[in-house]
Amino acid sequence: MEVGKTMQNQKYKVLNNTLFEVAQSRSFTDKDNLEEKFNEQGRIVLVSDRVGASLTLSIAKNDDVISFLVKWDDSEEYFRGWNMAWEEFQWCLDVVNTKPKETEATEATEATEVTETTTEATEVTEASDVTEATEVTK
Repeated sequence: MEVGKTMQNQKYKVLNNTLFEVAQSRSFTDKDNLEEKFNEQGRIVLVSDRVGASLTLSIAKNDDVISFLVKWDDSEEYFRGWNMAWEEFQWCLDVVNTKPKETEATEATEATEVTETTTEATEVTEASDVTEATEVTK
């Protein structure tokens, strides 16, 4: 279990460890003093991605109802329970973390194609130079 947790910690950053642990284990109570911790938008950010893709999981307050908010760029989705919010956050996190790898793979493939094309062009040029040299010596 620790290995999976360590690997996940590399993908996201916990911004409020106390509330993050509470959210995973139980419902919030008055003892948690949430009212004092909400920002101007009525949110408490718990975790964010490390890649910088604007992905966050927050506690949100709407009409005096506490819910979880997964926000990614201009997309927002509210959840009543932790498990669904956490699953959504992890799914988004996986997408965020695979995008750079796909881009790198595409760039590597394109670079290989350019190298192969350049090699073929060089071989054709060398072959025509040899043909011209042979004709000159005849």
